[in-house]
Amino acid sequence: MPPDLSSAFERMRGAASLVLLLDYDGTLTPFTAIPDEARPDAELLKLLADLAARPSTFVHIVSGRSRAILEEWLGTLAVGLHAEHAFWSRMDADATWEASHALPTGWKAPILAVFEGAAARAPGAIVEEKASCIAWHFRNVEHDAGLREASELTLRLGDLLAASDLELLVGDMVLEVRLRGVHKGHAVVRVESAHPGSLLVAMGDDRTDEDLFAALPPDGIAIHVGVKTTRAALRVPSPADVRGLLRALVGPERPSQTVVNSDDSPSTP
Repeated sequence: MPPDLSSAFERMRGAASLVLLLDYDGTLTPFTAIPDEARPDAELLKLLADLAARPSTFVHIVSGRSRAILEEWLGTLAVGLHAEHAFWSRMDADATWEASHALPTGWKAPILAVFEGAAARAPGAIVEEKASCIAWHFRNVEHDAGLREASELTLRLGDLLAASDLELLVGDMVLEVRLRGVHKGHAVVRVESAHPGSLLVAMGDDRTDEDLFAALPPDGIAIHVGVKTTRAALRVPSPADVRGLLRALVGPERPSQTVVNSDDSPSTP
């Protein structure tokens, strides 16, 4: 195991109070062609339950998923849930959902019209409407056609969103229009306030998780999943390796040596 990762793991295992901020898709579970097929398996549910039961350990799932999906899939676990890139937060199983921003009205109709028109031109595309954002998924579209339509959408939305309170987020085979200023870093602020003095560890795989990493305190640990450019100092190759690392926290074993240091220099989102 690389020295930096070994040192980080020992800090995690020895922390008097540990907070885990975990992305879901691409981090805890692999991507699927159809978003609803990424439902957590029994192994993942047990792992999260074991982590939540670990002494002085607080688990928070920070996802782009809707709060309805997170409630359905993970709501019975003793974990915090942060939906729609932390627009909604439920700090523990007994808490109520709270919004990070006020919701404007009337903004969805023109965005939905653009996305639905693009979906009609690209068979397999999925339009997902949430409270604070609308997503256009093209993972299941023929590759070249999907990339071509996504490029055209990016240009069109750039004009449509100019001087608005909305922004376009380009993710992993998804375009998402969300309220400007909504990002996963808000979850860090909430969690750090609830658990002062804890070691904060964040794990994620895409552009949205860079906001999570950026909001960590100086002594926090950021771990990127995959090969993309990242500000995180450490990385693991896949969700399977994430699970192995987390399982090692609740067992006597150490994580696999497939966990490596990041060779990328930090990048500013």
